[in-house]
Amino acid sequence: MLHFEIGWLQLEDISQELGATPKQVKFALSRALRRTEATLRRMSAKGLTRVLQLRTLGSMRKRLKSIKLRKLGIDAGDGVALWYGINPLPVSSFKGRPRKTDSGAEFRGQKYDGAFVAKSKIKGKQTIFKRETAKPLPISEQLHDIADQAIVFIEDEVFDQIEKIFWQHFRRDLQARVKFKLGAY
Repeated sequence: MLHFEIGWLQLEDISQELGATPKQVKFALSRALRRTEATLRRMSAKGLTRVLQLRTLGSMRKRLKSIKLRKLGIDAGDGVALWYGINPLPVSSFKGRPRKTDSGAEFRGQKYDGAFVAKSKIKGKQTIFKRETAKPLPISEQLHDIADQAIVFIEDEVFDQIEKIFWQHFRRDLQARVKFKLGAY
């Protein structure tokens, strides 16, 4: 999960600078958190799809979940967290073609001993299967690890931009609320 802390002094400074009421600050804070979460989800899905070289964006979108956090208390605000599913993905989810080797199969440098390359009936792409028993059936599609690449991307590309994105959304929303006197009373 991805967390970040909001500097309450900065919130007060911006609200005093713009002449906002506490109610406007509360509404702007809530909306900025939601927009930040949506922006991070979009950035993460597109970026991870590109970095991991996935065939479709949908396979990564399914693995990004938003969690709305609520704190108890009078002045406590809402918060959001973003959960990343970085479990291994089926080989057919990736761009590229698996290769048959003497001992089994290989995909992107990862060897699958005792496996074979075949076309998936579900996705229609070349993938790697392995027999679960000595009998011809059942077989299972093999999984390719994504954790290392995903963690590096999240830490380097996404986590570094959280505060910048949040403050940009917060300031823009609060300016509009003050200008048009939305939620002033």
